Amino acid sequence: MSSLTIELDPLRGAGPVLLGATRERAGAALRAWGEPREHAPYPGALPLDWRLTGGGVDVHVHCGSTGVVQTIEIFRDDDDTHPAARVLLLGMDVFATPAEDVLATLGERFEVEIEDGFGGTVPELSVGLGGMVVPDDEDRARFGHVLIAGPGYYDRPTR
Repeated sequence: MSSLTIELDPLRGAGPVLLGATRERAGAALRAWGEPREHAPYPGALPLDWRLTGGGVDVHVHCGSTGVVQTIEIFRDDDDTHPAARVLLLGMDVFATPAEDVLATLGERFEVEIEDGFGGTVPELSVGLGGMVVPDDEDRARFGHVLIAGPGYYDRPTR
């Protein structure tokens, strides 16, 4: 079986899962990667989101009470230098490439807000990276998750 590759399209979606899609369409789109399950934000709540595990990733599609995809969050499910799934952002594998290299490359084209030791955001793209992991056979941290959202997600509030 070949490894899963997910192309992130900032401000648009992740692979076949599109921001702004209905919850039902998002669930159908996730089936391209496996069998999603409904997810409730807390015990006793209605299932408003989708979760998908396996294939090297854990995908959480946040719909919330709006009934449409608001964010897509992808987590790696291992600590290997070469993760089972490839998650590409502008051609870079965000889980296999050292975190400092990802941030430096993004910083060549966009403003990057770095959160010391935790990751960073690219407000222009509404992309967040974090959840640092250090693979067993290396000393350079890799990102453990990436979040894709619609325009303005990381904008600072106006005063």
